[in-house]
Amino acid sequence: MRLLKDSFFTVLPIFALFTNTGAQKCDRIKIGNEYYKRQLIASIDGYPTGIVVDPRNDNIFFVLHKRNYTRGIHLLKHGALGIKEIPIGDDMIGQCIAVDVPSNVIYFGTNQGLVTFDASRDIVAAERPIGDDDIRSIFIDKTDNQMYISTGPNHEIFKFVNGSYAVRRYERVMKAYSFLLDSQANAFYEFIDGRIYFFATDYYEPIQYKGFSRELKYILRLNHLDEAVVAVKGSLFKLTTKSMLPVKIGQLGFKITGIAYDAKNNIIVGTKGKIYRYKPIVSSDPCPADDYFMATI
Repeated sequence: MRLLKDSFFTVLPIFALFTNTGAQKCDRIKIGNEYYKRQLIASIDGYPTGIVVDPRNDNIFFVLHKRNYTRGIHLLKHGALGIKEIPIGDDMIGQCIAVDVPSNVIYFGTNQGLVTFDASRDIVAAERPIGDDDIRSIFIDKTDNQMYISTGPNHEIFKFVNGSYAVRRYERVMKAYSFLLDSQANAFYEFIDGRIYFFATDYYEPIQYKGFSRELKYILRLNHLDEAVVAVKGSLFKLTTKSMLPVKIGQLGFKITGIAYDAKNNIIVGTKGKIYRYKPIVSSDPCPADDYFMATI
């Protein structure tokens, strides 16, 4: 194994994967109503959070942590030989990532505001941050391309106004660690009391989900079916507005630190030291090939 050297990036190792599928039966895991094959796509020194997949090219962005400090935002390019750290400035700490596909913009949230990333040149394009807020999370609503952010130690939610950089407070959800909206504008979020809530469009107040022990830093994502999914410890749960009881849909067997759904219905999952891809198994392809990143080398 070798480390790539780059004048702009710190490169971390990624291991080659060699498999011989042949006629052997795949190791399968059921998540929801589908079976998936797990593939190791990266080994890292630390653990990844805030995983985001760029649907245009399958590149993976994440925030890398090691022990009690953040090592910054990293990029795992599809087909690349290594993981690269993206420098965003000596005084800024990268905390979250979002890909705005219609506007062709990649945003990084930092402790000093938003910056944009130029993927064609692998550099931060904006010379100055947009605003000066401490941005903790970003959510882009795919139905209307509106962007929401949570800021500061109180995790207050703001919405950008009409595609500009002016913001106003999002009144339906005042504060949240993590936040998302489905295509029906139903809100799902982790409030600062460490509990999960939903606020349906036809309700007048939020409803708390039952069955979760109080747990900080749940991971909330929308899957490819526009369903809210929460990851906590090693389990996955589906959330709906029809019941205050979450539905367990999977048990992965390790602590989940990050999760993302790509455009091909794959699930990208991070844990300590590793990033996995879970690929759906279909009857016509019962043992999908390990065709990701270093698999063919």
